[in-house]
Amino acid sequence: MSSEGALYDVIIAGAGPAGAAAASFLAKRGFKAIAFEREHFPRFHIGESLLPAAVEILNELEIEPDPDFFIFKRGARFVCERTNREQVFAFSEALAGPPRGAYQIERAYFDRALADRARSLGAEVIHGVRVLSMNVEGDEVRVATTEGEHRGRYFIDATGQDRLLARQRRSVKPYRHFGKASVFTHYFDLTDEAIELIGEGNDIRIMMIPDGWAWIIPLAVRKLSVGIVSRKQGLKKEMLDEYFASSPLISQLIKGARRGETRMIGNYSFRNAIPYGARFACLGDSNCFIDPVFSSGVTLALTSAKEMVEVLAAALERGEEDDPELMRASHEATAEGYETFAALVYRFYNTKIVDNIFFNAPDDGSLRPAVTSVLGGNVFYGSNPFKEMLLASKKRPWRDDEEATESFDEGIEAEGII
Repeated sequence: MSSEGALYDVIIAGAGPAGAAAASFLAKRGFKAIAFEREHFPRFHIGESLLPAAVEILNELEIEPDPDFFIFKRGARFVCERTNREQVFAFSEALAGPPRGAYQIERAYFDRALADRARSLGAEVIHGVRVLSMNVEGDEVRVATTEGEHRGRYFIDATGQDRLLARQRRSVKPYRHFGKASVFTHYFDLTDEAIELIGEGNDIRIMMIPDGWAWIIPLAVRKLSVGIVSRKQGLKKEMLDEYFASSPLISQLIKGARRGETRMIGNYSFRNAIPYGARFACLGDSNCFIDPVFSSGVTLALTSAKEMVEVLAAALERGEEDDPELMRASHEATAEGYETFAALVYRFYNTKIVDNIFFNAPDDGSLRPAVTSVLGGNVFYGSNPFKEMLLASKKRPWRDDEEATESFDEGIEAEGII
């Protein structure tokens, strides 16, 4: 299917969930795809809570959940220890659509499983090679890497928070009204009492704290991921310990457990103002990352990869992959999902939605299933009154559209993003 002179149909920068899924779907369609990944897997990465919509893509790729790294996730639990309130949203209560449950995952091994699946389907995945730049020359793209230049018909930027093309084009648009930074750690060898307290549902707990929130994510083999996110500047590592000491629940969960390294990530919420063009498109976090609060990152990456490949494969077969507007329809289709989460996250940080919706959602009626469906990542297809409510306003206060600035990129940690 390759055009004369072009070694690959598609060259992908990055082999995380977005890049590996794109490589898999391309290989399934018979195209010659290669993904270059700067890191060797398994490697540490935060972002350990999947949504049912992501599980739907994993099922399509025939990835079996290894119980050593995947544990069943019933849903999301919102907790306010200060007011002694708690509300559970079980995915089994959602509107018809994706699976009725999800998983908490070890990202190091989850990402490796996706990359291995891409290889098994026929894609090339090369680790330890960084993509440096991409340029369109005539009827092909030329991609410079740390191990030489490669040529292809199309280029996908799936570099995540490295956001290769957005940096090159100075097209980073920060979301200024979301979380500003996070500090987190892992605990190992949880006690029997902690496992019992977590419960069989293995829900992600979203803990309400002043000026932000905290997460508690149970992982396989008696592990726990815990962290805090602040909507204000000035977060410091020691604030994590201060919060642990103030939380009765976390104090019980981590008692007697072994602690891992404390890490920080900052300045991560943004969108790319130039997400596609002639012979290229940006996918996953290199296109947009909203905020970790509703665990949407991996789900949006996997779903967008499938949507993008469907459009790209048809164009490659027709020899029309050079159309600069090729990805407009695909981008607009997935943008509704991104905008739904952006609208939800904005309200989470800046309105009373936590009190009015999450803690006070009635047990019956249409609201709870609609809210649960959005929390489960079902934001692309079908009718949902809660999604429609979130998108009803013509104003988009989270899109203040200030000029992109290089200063936004300062302080990004190498570990990745939630």
